[in-house]
Amino acid sequence: MNMTAQTFENGASYFHAGIGILSPYTYSGAKMGIPPVHVSFEKGVTENIGVGALVGYTSAKYESSFLTDSYSWNFSYALIGARGAYHFTNFDKADVYLGGMLGYNIAKAKFESTDPDLAQYVTEPKVGGVVFGGFLGARKSVTDNLTLFGEVGYNIAWLSVGVCFNM
Repeated sequence: MNMTAQTFENGASYFHAGIGILSPYTYSGAKMGIPPVHVSFEKGVTENIGVGALVGYTSAKYESSFLTDSYSWNFSYALIGARGAYHFTNFDKADVYLGGMLGYNIAKAKFESTDPDLAQYVTEPKVGGVVFGGFLGARKSVTDNLTLFGEVGYNIAWLSVGVCFNM
């Protein structure tokens, strides 16, 4: 293992796989279905700048009942975006970076009810659209080709952790 390998280099490629802990797409009272998961790719284009893409997904469900009837909303979110990051520090085995994302949120909201009359009065909204995000992250090398990472910011999750493969 090369103990002096940098965690970010010009021309290098990085593949991230992560899971979110909190999500801007989970609402008060809703239960998380699939937790925020994401994969991303980054390519070093200078000594400090990387560009790439992210794909993420999460889902949630809100349930309620009144007397003998119940209803629920099922939400799902797929996020696709282009990302860029500036890497501030690049120690022997650690990297701190700040970045932004421009993407598109493909969202769905589905209403279900045990009361057939209620369903006729509910219109499922058309949701989704352009998304902007920002993040602060850090990576720590475990081996030459494997790092652990953490990010905080507006993305598929407020806080994400995972692994990064240096290619």
